[in-house]
Amino acid sequence: MPFGLEREVTPQKALEHSMGAVLIGSLIALFLSGAVSMQVFLYCQLYPRDRVRIKLMVAFVWLLDTLHSAMAITANWQYLIVHFGDWDNMDDITWSVATTVALTALITFLVHCFFTHRIHTLSRQNWYITVPLVGLALVRLVSALISTSEMIRLHSYAQFVAQYDYVFTIGLSTAASLDVLIASALCYFLRRGRSGFSSMDKIVDAITLYTIENGMLTCITTVISLICWVSMPTNLIFLGLHFAISKLYANSLLATLNARKSLLNKSQGSSDRDHPLPVLFPDSFGRRTDLNTQWSHQRSQGENGARLQINIQKTVERETDEPNSAFPLAPDSPGNSASSGERDVAKHSQVRYLPE
Repeated sequence: MPFGLEREVTPQKALEHSMGAVLIGSLIALFLSGAVSMQVFLYCQLYPRDRVRIKLMVAFVWLLDTLHSAMAITANWQYLIVHFGDWDNMDDITWSVATTVALTALITFLVHCFFTHRIHTLSRQNWYITVPLVGLALVRLVSALISTSEMIRLHSYAQFVAQYDYVFTIGLSTAASLDVLIASALCYFLRRGRSGFSSMDKIVDAITLYTIENGMLTCITTVISLICWVSMPTNLIFLGLHFAISKLYANSLLATLNARKSLLNKSQGSSDRDHPLPVLFPDSFGRRTDLNTQWSHQRSQGENGARLQINIQKTVERETDEPNSAFPLAPDSPGNSASSGERDVAKHSQVRYLPE
């Protein structure tokens, strides 16, 4: 009996729950992949002088995401075009589907290591916290690689569920647990670092809320995929959700990197460009010149009624160094350095008497 085809389930329902889930999951994944590409484009504009290792990480994540999208498209082509009308093929695991599992694990591993490094920085290099987190990330990666290899070897969903379902369960469970642990640890160290100043505490609160939202989004999606996998192993609804997991992790990483400049501006007291999240097309980047509104004050002075007019014009040119740190409010971040990168380059005041 083909995969997903039970006695009480009609072939039409089996097709909807399996191939339909794969198709809808692929469409959602492609939409999220477009958001990833937008984040990469925004990163290239905002941080052209970022550290090389961060640029390489962004490029690698974008490459993995593109490959994942290509594999999802290939899987739909094989299922819905090449094997159209072949009911027996519903149990077949294509190499492209198996590859998406490994690519998702690689992206998830990179993102978990990135946030673990932030915890390592905020905790003042506390290895007792970061080493277990890295260990769990490795468990998740290894379990996904084993699942990929066995999917390719067995070439059957039914056989994989019967023999190696626990391996896939361990991978998803570890990923969801890591999301909770990383978000909890980041929130704890951020709250502990509150300075008591209202302006800085508001920034810390914003980062804390942003961390919780990122962790919840990826965790909830992973948990739902895990529930579908455990409760409905005879269809591919879990796979449709699994396609979207890697995209959410990639967007979480890139959005965090792109938010550094707005957080740095807030820490330096700049309010004209403060945005809670990165915007797609900021009006300018790097150097910018602000012309303050001219202030005029007139008054009558002396017996002859002469009027005194004072025009003050101030031109401020600001050079903001690129925030190289992945977390601009960390102790070693440029946002806390003595030089803020801002300087007044011209001041001009003019005082003159005007005749009556």
